[in-house]
Amino acid sequence: MNIEGLDALDNAILKVIKNDARMSYSDIGAKVGLSRPAVKNRMDIMESKGIIQGYQTIINSSRIPEGVKFF
Repeated sequence: MNIEGLDALDNAILKVIKNDARMSYSDIGAKVGLSRPAVKNRMDIMESKGIIQGYQTIINSSRIPEGVKFF
């Protein structure tokens, strides 16, 4: 993933969270070479610009125990 108009660090952050959006800011920072506050600031800016629009949970229904229902 490489979004034109974003710098290399923002693109690196997006690449990391694409694979695991629940990763902590500290862990993301360790992967891209930034501090936790710097990662949070960059992600907040990308959220405010609509580049990051949310975080998704994918539920594997084949792993749900029998008899459990959800909507």
